[in-house]
Amino acid sequence: MDWTVIVSIVVSGIAALAGGFWLKAKGKFSAIGSLLKESYEVVAKVNAILEDDKITKEEVEQLKAEAEDVKEAFFALIGK
Repeated sequence: MDWTVIVSIVVSGIAALAGGFWLKAKGKFSAIGSLLKESYEVVAKVNAILEDDKITKEEVEQLKAEAEDVKEAFFALIGK
């Protein structure tokens, strides 16, 4: 077996491992982006609710729904 064949096999193995790690990291980056998006929506909703200095029951329900989305995004990130 020639040394170039051995080098090719090693480089191919390293590339395969790096590709696997990248796919896993890409999924985590996507989950982090989703969590940040949902968190921003909660902050925007709180800001909108507090603009008129009144909090209605409907607004509380909407905020609960937004908070539930954040919770789901968080659990998706940590894998539960």
